[in-house]
Amino acid sequence: MTSNQAIVLGELAKPAHQSIIPESVQAAVKLAKEDGIVNENLIAQLVVDFMTVALGTRVLPHLDPKGYVHAQTLPSLAYDTAGTVGHAEQLVRLYGLAGVPRERVCIKIPSTVEGLRACQILEHLDKPIRTLATTCFCVGQAVAAAAAGCAYVAPYVNPLWVHFPDGKHVVYAEPLLEMRGMMALRDIQVEFRRRGITGTKVMAASLVTTNEAVCLTGIDHATLSGAVLELLVSTELTSEWEIVANKAVAAYKMPSEPTKTESMKFSLDEPATEIRNALSDDPIVELMNDALARFQTAENGLIQLALGAMKKAGV
Repeated sequence: MTSNQAIVLGELAKPAHQSIIPESVQAAVKLAKEDGIVNENLIAQLVVDFMTVALGTRVLPHLDPKGYVHAQTLPSLAYDTAGTVGHAEQLVRLYGLAGVPRERVCIKIPSTVEGLRACQILEHLDKPIRTLATTCFCVGQAVAAAAAGCAYVAPYVNPLWVHFPDGKHVVYAEPLLEMRGMMALRDIQVEFRRRGITGTKVMAASLVTTNEAVCLTGIDHATLSGAVLELLVSTELTSEWEIVANKAVAAYKMPSEPTKTESMKFSLDEPATEIRNALSDDPIVELMNDALARFQTAENGLIQLALGAMKKAGV
């Protein structure tokens, strides 16, 4: 499964999930009273977190026995390490109240320097919390995520905006050779194999077409939407598709020549020059800012949904 603020907001609009909203208000009000929380906005965020967890628990029975449920920390805290750690711990706590042990929970955290430091803290707790470094657009973020101990790093093949009405999706004939996100994914997987990184898995995200999905053949993992899965099911495996898949497998293999980033450590320790330089590249800045802004818009939408439900319940 996967989860983020935009997905949660979309799922809660579906008739099948309407019961989650009042149930989450009731659970949040009860826990807020126990914890001495009286601030309306904090209670509303607790409602949102309960709703997020409720959606995850509905997916759990359909997962592999060792598979993770997910939840994403607040994009508004993407540059706040302590705040992100606190929110991750709250999400894990709520999953625990729903009967899901922490070993089955993986928290998605934006791949800012501060977010990756939060991953590092969470992964090294006495009782670790597994993390996934999301909104990854370059090798530096991925290598830093591996050093932090993340279970996964999720490179975006497409910009997040392609999944929104105002976003445009560009179709490439040769994604592995022409598509920025696919080439970044290739470089990340190759870099991991050159460095012998096995504890952190590459999980491609943000796919749209059959061609993009087939071009993932040979990477560690992938997040595929229902729409993309349906495309794959309805596509006949022809010799042409086998050629695409074979090219992909070859592209992700460790090259014999050194890579331009293999000597870089992308340390999260100050001054963290290499990782900050990677994140300051203009295209990366645009992609990160857009993704975080869209997630934060959804975050605000969820808060408004929670406040409305609280008012309806007389809270």
